[in-house]
Amino acid sequence: MIYLDNAATTKVCLEAVKAANEAFCKNYANPASLHSAGFKAETALENAREIIAKAAGVRSNEIYFTPSGTCADNLAICGFLKNKKGKTVITTAFEHPAVLECFKNLKDLNVIYLKPENGKITPELLQKAITPDTVFVSICHVNNETGAVSPLNDLANVIKKSGTGAVFHTDAVQGFMKEPFNYSAVDMASFSGHKVHAPKGIGALYIKKGIKIKPVIYGGGQENGLFSSTSNVPGALAFAAAVENCNIKNNYSIVKTLCDKTKIGLENFGGKIISPQDASPYIINAIFEDYIGENIVHFLSQSEIYISTGSACSSKHSSYVYSALGLERYQKNSLRISFSEYNTEIEIGILLENLHNALNKLIRSK
Repeated sequence: MIYLDNAATTKVCLEAVKAANEAFCKNYANPASLHSAGFKAETALENAREIIAKAAGVRSNEIYFTPSGTCADNLAICGFLKNKKGKTVITTAFEHPAVLECFKNLKDLNVIYLKPENGKITPELLQKAITPDTVFVSICHVNNETGAVSPLNDLANVIKKSGTGAVFHTDAVQGFMKEPFNYSAVDMASFSGHKVHAPKGIGALYIKKGIKIKPVIYGGGQENGLFSSTSNVPGALAFAAAVENCNIKNNYSIVKTLCDKTKIGLENFGGKIISPQDASPYIINAIFEDYIGENIVHFLSQSEIYISTGSACSSKHSSYVYSALGLERYQKNSLRISFSEYNTEIEIGILLENLHNALNKLIRSK
């Protein structure tokens, strides 16, 4: 199998499997329990929190575990904006549905949707949009379909200089442990384990000390009252193990080589790269104007080569990213290839060979 859909999910690394198995089979007590086995589980959970915090460049008491990146986004956005009726909030038109659907369902807010210029969100775009009553800004670190990287430090400076005191949240699910960044530069950031070789079912939200949000789920008061749910100790330990196993600089170099080789092949075959030139090397978005992207995906699948046409989270709907980019007419022609450090140059060669066969054999669209 050649798996090149890593923006959808990743293979769980052996270190994460081992850590989770230890918690499943030995250290499996509820960390909220008062006995010594519960204390041991709690200690392990807090150690995992320390590891995630260190990797994000923040303090451990600013990290809150959640079941997913989606849950982290919902907690950040809905938890902060619960009592902010009538205020202005700013996001982008090409955020992940986990962000867009929050704003869609929050009532009595003035939501400004920034449209990218040349595929990216710039400080100038944000500066023009921000108003005196702006209370919240949410802009993704890395776009999940094109790999466009937002200049978070510059955007944070725009918000700071505006004098509004607006809180800055970023959906960092596609950026964490891939793009080098210290998330203390923003006020909140959402992370997901299964995008960095940990299992599905674990995520985290960074909340800068002093930022006040309200819970969106109620119960036993876990995670300092912000996310009530029995703590997922195996997931947290696996997440931490995957993070510890990650060498950002080395992985980036590996993936950049794969990305560059793939881009050359795609363009040689007549493909047009939609991703910005300075996009994350982990994601390539391209179009073949004369072909239906889904047909190419199915053709490659027959040879156990797996890519996608876009976000797995909205695969049943039209691409909101292509709409934001003004490329609606091409969304049926799109392909997304996303890498991990486990991919190889040999695999890219096989991908390109089979893609060339697909383009020769498939019926062109009209």
